Amino acid sequence: MEQAAPGAVTAMTGQAREPRSESGRLVHADLRWPTASGIGVVQSALLSRVPDRLQVADLRVRGRIGLPTSPVAIALALAHRRGRGNVFWSPGFVPPASSVLPTVVTLHDLTHLHFYTKLHRAYYERVLRPLFRRCAHIVCVSNFTRDEFLDWSKIDAGKVTTVYNGVEPQQFAQRGPLPLPFPYVLYPGNQRGYKNLQRLLQAYARSQLPTDGVRLVLTGAPEPNLRATTVALRIEDSVHFAGTVDRATMIGLFAHATAVAFVSLYEGFGLPLLEAMAAGVPVLASRAAALPEIAGDAALLVDPTRIDEISHGLQELVTNEGLRTRLVEKGAARVARFDWNDAAAAVWRIVGEAAA
Repeated sequence: MEQAAPGAVTAMTGQAREPRSESGRLVHADLRWPTASGIGVVQSALLSRVPDRLQVADLRVRGRIGLPTSPVAIALALAHRRGRGNVFWSPGFVPPASSVLPTVVTLHDLTHLHFYTKLHRAYYERVLRPLFRRCAHIVCVSNFTRDEFLDWSKIDAGKVTTVYNGVEPQQFAQRGPLPLPFPYVLYPGNQRGYKNLQRLLQAYARSQLPTDGVRLVLTGAPEPNLRATTVALRIEDSVHFAGTVDRATMIGLFAHATAVAFVSLYEGFGLPLLEAMAAGVPVLASRAAALPEIAGDAALLVDPTRIDEISHGLQELVTNEGLRTRLVEKGAARVARFDWNDAAAAVWRIVGEAAA
C-alpha cells in the first residue's frame, strides 16, 4: 500500500491524509469548520462520500475561519499549491481573495446581510460579493437561498445550483439512554437573535406546558438575556440549558424529545427539522425563509412573530395525539427525500466539472 502524506481526506473516514497518487482530480479545501456546527455536519457528510475520481486535501488555512481576513488566508494557502491541484472548494461560504485554481463555494445562507451589524453587511457587499462573482460555481442549500443569492449578487444563474442537505436516519435508530429525567420540548441550535428564542420563551410561558411538567430544553449555555427572561416570566425552573453537547448527546436529545421547536426568523436550510423527523419527533417550525421549503407538510408551521400562535402550536404538538401521529408519519416520508448520498454526488459532480 502506498504511504500517505499529511493533508488530504479519505472518502471513507474523512480523516486527513495526502492523495495516494497524481491520478484523479485534487480538491483543495478549507476544512476549519467545527464538526459540531451546522456547516461542520454538512462538511463531514460530504467528506465521507468523496468519489474515487476525486481526492480532497485540507489546506490547513491559518487563523479562525470567521476572521475578515479569512479570504486572504485562503489565498495565501492556495498560492503554495500552484500547479499541484485542480480545484478549490469551500464548504462554508468563504471564497479566496485570489486563486489560480477554479473555486466552488457552498453557500448556506445570507444571514449576515439581515441580522448582524452594518460592518458585516458592508463586508459582504464590498468584499465577498466581488469574490463570489469570480467563483466557477456556487452551491446553495435551498431554493430560497439560491433565489436570494441571485437577487443580491446578480451572478449568472447558470453558475448557481441548489443541492439540498441530507440526513442519516440510521443515526437515530438507536435511541440510547434517556438523557434527561423529565419530558421536554427541544430547541436544537445556537442562541443568536434571529433564532427567535425570546418569543419562544414567552410562548412557552403562556402555554400549559410548564404547569404540566413539560420542560423546555435549549442547547448551549444560558445567554444572560435569555436567563433574565426566564426569571421575569417565572419559568426559570422549567427551562433547562443543556450546554455544549457532542453529536452523540445531540442525537439522544432529539430521540427522547416530546417535540422539537424551531421557530427562527431566518434559516437558509434548517437541518434540525430533518434530524427531528428522522428521530420520529413532531416538529414546530416557523413559516419563514427556507423552513417551509424543507418542512413541507411534515411540520406544524407558525408565524414566528406571533407569540400566541407559537404558544398554541407548542400546546398542540405536545397534547394532540392525532396531530403528533400524522406529523411523525409525514416526517418519516419527508426525510427520505433528503439523502446525503444524493447531495454528495451532486456537490462532487459540480466540483469535478469545475476542475475540468
